[in-house]
Amino acid sequence: MQSYCSRRVLGTWPIIKCWDRYCAGGRIVAVSCCLLLCLAAITQSSRAASTASPLIHTKPYRVLLVVEHRSDPYGLVVNSETDKFQPVAALLKAWSVPFDILRLDQQHLDSSYLFRRSGGIRYGAVIWLADPASYGEQDIASLEEATRAGTSLIVVDSRFLDPTLDKLLGLKFKDFYTSTDTFQVTQERYITRDIAAGKNAPFAQSHDYSDRLWVQPTTAEILLAQGQHPILTVNQLGLETSAVWLGSPNLSVLCDSAFWRNLFFRSLVWGVGYVVVPNVDYAHRIILELDDWGTADKGFLSYWRYLEPSEETIRQDLIVPLQQHHAVASAEVDTGYVDRQSRRVVSPWTQKFSDLYGLHQDYASTRQGLKGAADAGVLDIESHGWTHMEPDLQSPPGPWWTADLRGEGSMVGWYAEFEDQRRGEEVPAVTQIYHMERSLAELQQDFGEQALELKPGNNSWSKSQFNNTAGLAARVGFGLFHGDKATYYLDHELVLDMADVVPDFNTAYDLLDVLNPERWPDHTDGPVILGFHDRDVALDHNFMERLFAALPTNYQTLGTNQYIGIIHTQINSSTDSDGFQLTFTQDNHYCAYFASHPSSWRLWLSDPLRKQLTASHLEVLIDDRPIKVGPADLDHESLTIDLPSGLGPHAWKLTATRNSKEP
Repeated sequence: MQSYCSRRVLGTWPIIKCWDRYCAGGRIVAVSCCLLLCLAAITQSSRAASTASPLIHTKPYRVLLVVEHRSDPYGLVVNSETDKFQPVAALLKAWSVPFDILRLDQQHLDSSYLFRRSGGIRYGAVIWLADPASYGEQDIASLEEATRAGTSLIVVDSRFLDPTLDKLLGLKFKDFYTSTDTFQVTQERYITRDIAAGKNAPFAQSHDYSDRLWVQPTTAEILLAQGQHPILTVNQLGLETSAVWLGSPNLSVLCDSAFWRNLFFRSLVWGVGYVVVPNVDYAHRIILELDDWGTADKGFLSYWRYLEPSEETIRQDLIVPLQQHHAVASAEVDTGYVDRQSRRVVSPWTQKFSDLYGLHQDYASTRQGLKGAADAGVLDIESHGWTHMEPDLQSPPGPWWTADLRGEGSMVGWYAEFEDQRRGEEVPAVTQIYHMERSLAELQQDFGEQALELKPGNNSWSKSQFNNTAGLAARVGFGLFHGDKATYYLDHELVLDMADVVPDFNTAYDLLDVLNPERWPDHTDGPVILGFHDRDVALDHNFMERLFAALPTNYQTLGTNQYIGIIHTQINSSTDSDGFQLTFTQDNHYCAYFASHPSSWRLWLSDPLRKQLTASHLEVLIDDRPIKVGPADLDHESLTIDLPSGLGPHAWKLTATRNSKEP
């Protein structure tokens, strides 16, 4: 009986057969046992089906950057001048791809970095940027183990001088070479599809004599070649796991060149299976910043004198043009007014006087104008520091308080807050932090606004390990640091130079004719930041209109707080038997903008993952609310994800059931 019933437990007919056969013999108890056993088997099979592996197979949405070394011993600051891997880190941050950095000079690669405690892989891909002559005692075998478990490998600008790396890549490094031959697509795959279709043509190599890496394939396939030399190869290690080698001339071209940037991005999508990026046209976005609101120097410096804009001027010459152009800007505000008469730092908003040049200054009116602009939604209130002045105004060559404004008192170095230009020294960390905290507290008190950007006055700041102004700004809670020639992403664990991703320029009422936006570099992955001053609005009441006329007509503004919210949104993924989920976490500090504004994202899918999805009936939920997704949505390489306003986590979940026509 047992063997007979167990043959076809998922059907109904064996139960009936068992019933007929054993009831006839009067063995009711045995029949009942048989029936219960078969029903139990059916139930167990149903439960097994419900806990079976998910229909949609995805990898963890996180990558590991393997680098040779970092210039900051504490692993906080990434600087474009000293950290070779900075372009890749900046691109990943711009794309909102979560990543960790493993530095081979201080860390030992082993399975503890690559696997979770449960045994699952931690990373969808490892991006290998190291290129030493030897990897010493590094446990490269653990990387091979991770690739067998599903982690892809992307190697860029590296000779990969290790037998295990050779094996994974299916390549051997031979030598360096120089060539000016044109790149040719040898196989059309996902990574090279745009090139083959003529959308991302290789640029001319005729005058590029840079050293290149000559590699010889063993098992890898060549997708892109320069004559006989491979430029891009892929070694398929499994159905969903690959090892890609990209022979770029250096890492900076990944930011500077649309061609190399596209190859790297598509390699990442292919390796992980999917990538989620902000759905923002950064190539035509600009952040406008107006400096110096609240500073004292405009009332006594001969070369910087003007009337601080009043409430009426701000309304007519700033708010109205911004509203008419559906634009936003940022006011970089100083809340500490350095008063020479009392020799104290006081509130600027209580200052109402006639200055040395006979101009009637009314800072209280300025504050009302700024508040009105912020309330109208056209102005973000940000920090320009506390005083815009050297913290030590007493020591030689001071005291500044009594220095002749025609001589020592006019020296530019006195008007830099975060670097002691007058004495050729840095400003101590404890002093900088004090000034930052005073600025934040007083901006909150004066405007009811949480500033998220610090822009140091006079483009001066301290750069050493212990006094690094950007690092200190991250410590006190800023999310973005912007000097006139440097922009850093900030959080409590990372201070990342965004050089070559976020370009910045300056202009003025008398410099608009040399602005030349047509000469700006391409900036696909970050906005242009354009700085000017309250001075420009004060001296030219038509300045904002003239500025908009000088900008390309297809450019739109982007708010500083919106940009900070985008790059601080945390994205995680998970997969279960119900489907695939992306969780977007927007916290109440860095992402405060999204409390009352929606956000939009774009999910890029590799061919294998799209194939999985087209074989299924799909349902999409955003915060448990169904969203329509049809087969036509998968005809493209990406999907749009529109999230509602509101802070905290937002869940985008894709569930799939197998096509009813499948066996």
